[in-house]
Amino acid sequence: MKILFQEPLISRRITYGKFERGAGNNTFPYGMACVASYVMDRGHSVGYLEPNIEGMDFKSYGSYLRSNDFGLVGMSSTTLQINQTIKTFEFIKKTTPGIVTVMGGVHASIMPAETLAATGAIDYLVLGEGEVPFSRLLAGIEGGADEPAAGICGLAFKKNGRVVINPPGPENSLQGSDFPVPPYNIFPMDKYIAQITYTKRFPSYSVVASRGCPFKCAFCNGSAVLGSKTRYKDTERLITEIISLKEQYGAKGIIFLDSTFTLNKQWVAEFCRRYTEKKVGLPWACNSRVDTVNEQMLRLMKKAGCWEILYGAESWNQKSLDIINKGTTVEQNERTLKMTMALGFYTYASYILCLPGETEADALNTIRRAKDIATPIAMFYLPVPYPKTALYEICRERGMLREDADWEDFNAWDFSNPVYINPLIGKERMQRILRRAFYSYYLTPKVIYKNMIEAVLFRQDIRKFIYAFRGMMGI
Repeated sequence: MKILFQEPLISRRITYGKFERGAGNNTFPYGMACVASYVMDRGHSVGYLEPNIEGMDFKSYGSYLRSNDFGLVGMSSTTLQINQTIKTFEFIKKTTPGIVTVMGGVHASIMPAETLAATGAIDYLVLGEGEVPFSRLLAGIEGGADEPAAGICGLAFKKNGRVVINPPGPENSLQGSDFPVPPYNIFPMDKYIAQITYTKRFPSYSVVASRGCPFKCAFCNGSAVLGSKTRYKDTERLITEIISLKEQYGAKGIIFLDSTFTLNKQWVAEFCRRYTEKKVGLPWACNSRVDTVNEQMLRLMKKAGCWEILYGAESWNQKSLDIINKGTTVEQNERTLKMTMALGFYTYASYILCLPGETEADALNTIRRAKDIATPIAMFYLPVPYPKTALYEICRERGMLREDADWEDFNAWDFSNPVYINPLIGKERMQRILRRAFYSYYLTPKVIYKNMIEAVLFRQDIRKFIYAFRGMMGI
């Protein structure tokens, strides 16, 4: 059976909101690529389509489907994308009625019953890690089973109009030595523009070195999808993969999209040592937490080519860090951000304003303290209480959660119609605070100076600053 993996047809405005002019395009779909690799290794024919990058509309997309003999189409979806993903699946079923449709991703994993109830155009959902259940589903379909998904852990489907959910089992969680390497040759590598906040040189490509997260931040459901035990890819295989991106696709930078790259100090030390010995020579960026690094680790990372670290500082109000169960302190925020900048990293901090229980004064305190620290990059958000997260329940208990919100309102880039309105502040004041955060931050002399030095000395590709300016003008 010929398999097509693809992205849904979705406008950049929906995905990036007012930042669309300064954003890259869809980041390389690493998770989907791993599933593709896994089933290709087992003899399946797989193709990939990114209709948005290819400039397709539904008419040209329909022609593409009809001209190819696909037996199955698979897509992933976030909560933000789900309306457009369903619309794409419904178009597929209308255009090629006999095709099998499969959806994975965070929305399917967290809300399987709701997803299947929303449309009849999706035949199967893959829950959690996708390689094993998807491969078993293919075996059932190609083997002619009457019920191909029956008894397979990690699949959801409808049977006689009733939703059947088979929760993921432990056998679905791959260990680091078994993590697939994406089949980069089937993806439009020359057309990807990475998110500029992580990019030093173009092209930079995203890579994931681990799965799972032990933390229980109230705004995130990552551990519910990939588990709480963190598993790392073998360092040799990871470095070989990166060298391949450099030699075959001209990579000039690597972006690690792991939720917390620095969790396992021993693994990080081994990776940095081997990366340096192999003389890979590509700058890399990663995500971290302020309580998982120390000076020794940062020096190793710097020597190995790490140039940028993103910290989810979240707030400069301890009561807010406690409410979202961050497990960190404002003192750790200050100490780690200052230490990282002192060691020469281009440091990136993210903050959430107007969290439940915060007053306007609290939100302004976070902005003020962020400007005092003055990391070269800071991103500010209003709360986005995604379904089935602890933050969703906190917002509902405290009032002003829009339970009738459309899925497209769950947007971390566009807060024109926020899902949560802090009753102590109000919608309009929240929006003004957010605008004030961006404008006042990037007009702070220390922030201007730090970024001007980067641009004038060509430490980073000048195009990223042009893209950033265009994005800021959209706010």
